[in-house]
Amino acid sequence: MTITTIATLAVESDDLKPVEQIDITTDLTIVLTVCVLAAMALIACAVILARPRRSKPQLHAAHVPNKDRARWQRRIDDVLLRHKASGLTSEQAFTELAAICRDFASVNIGQDMSAHTLTDIRLEPRNPSTRSGLDLLRVTIEALYPPEFADRTVNAHASQASVEDAAGWVSTLVERWGR
Repeated sequence: MTITTIATLAVESDDLKPVEQIDITTDLTIVLTVCVLAAMALIACAVILARPRRSKPQLHAAHVPNKDRARWQRRIDDVLLRHKASGLTSEQAFTELAAICRDFASVNIGQDMSAHTLTDIRLEPRNPSTRSGLDLLRVTIEALYPPEFADRTVNAHASQASVEDAAGWVSTLVERWGR
């Protein structure tokens, strides 16, 4: 069996004195300042991170210098000459003219437009510098579709459009882009 001794301490109540007041105001002020600064930093981070992100870069239409317009016009004229010389069928000429439109838009917007459908062109984000060019591109491609794809014996609009008309539409696109 183990015997445990317990020490007893006797203190007289006359010996008890109150402890002096502890000054923690400086410490509390520092902690409060750090907490306020941390809260402000968290709010700033939340605001910055909550902003919507742009899914596509903002497109800006390029100003097309006259010498570049002449280069595109030469491409259009080449299609006309080859068609008149019977080197191209009407359908092939319409296809090449539509490709010229898309190539021209790709160069001036800075994004590949070669596979864009009418819906893709319609949904393309617009800003003041690209709005008129994209709208003109959509209208031009829309005008080229019936002659390019429709059966000329059934579709009256397709049978009325000539390669010369289509070349004029594409020339108008080149001339009016960015103006």
